[in-house]
Amino acid sequence: MPAPKFLPLLLLLCSTTQLPAQQFSILFTNSANGAIENCLCPDLPLGGLEKRAQFIQTYRDSNPDVLVVDNGDNFIDYLAPEVQAIVTAAFRITDFDIINLGDQDVAYGTPEYKQLQPLVQTPGTAVLITKGGVDFSVLPIFHPGTMRFYPPDVFAGLDLGDWRTQLAAWLEADLPPGTFRILLSHAGFDNDQEIATEYPGIDLIIGGHSQTVVETPLIVEGVPIVQAGGGAGYVGEIRFKAGDSGFELVHYQLHHMTLELPGQAEVLKLIESLGRSH
Repeated sequence: MPAPKFLPLLLLLCSTTQLPAQQFSILFTNSANGAIENCLCPDLPLGGLEKRAQFIQTYRDSNPDVLVVDNGDNFIDYLAPEVQAIVTAAFRITDFDIINLGDQDVAYGTPEYKQLQPLVQTPGTAVLITKGGVDFSVLPIFHPGTMRFYPPDVFAGLDLGDWRTQLAAWLEADLPPGTFRILLSHAGFDNDQEIATEYPGIDLIIGGHSQTVVETPLIVEGVPIVQAGGGAGYVGEIRFKAGDSGFELVHYQLHHMTLELPGQAEVLKLIESLGRSH
């Protein structure tokens, strides 16, 4: 399946020009659940890490300063070892700026995730990333409520700390003026709304875990909350404009990874090695 055949369509769907100087963009994903290729499911014909990787790569070609983050739950219990290896390779090829740890990743993909260090960040440890002159402070958190259906021993030895203490310290931290604060929250959509109510100093909450398809940002106490569904079916795009009075949300789109989109060539080769290409 040669990727170039469908490239004009992808370019039409992606922004093909650089953003205005005062704007910045963020791409976000979550909950791939091991979906290395489109499942051809009649009820949800979306998804595939190969399509997601190509979409992000093409977007970055036009907007090299885009911040690209993922919020975990990318492995699942029934993945064969060779499929787990492709998931890991696809994330390395996609070149995320930061990846959060999800409960499924701890339960089913810990060895694979270790191969992605240092992109996978320790929950509760903020990371300062500068893109195109914009400083982003990204705090990944891992909510204990996501662990309630697992046997306790699954998370033995994982020191998560207290997410409330971590979040409060992050909001009180002395950061460069104009820093944009992103909470990369592996907590679920309902918990994210409670967090926004309690901690309104956050500029953006990018959620995960609940696989919620957020077609329009939910604004709670002035904090936008977004999430990009599950099964590698979507890539979220959000843009802001920096001004004297803070940050203004100027564009949001949840891009659907439909079947006609091209796949990333390197990931496709890995999938074809399993005899599983469409």
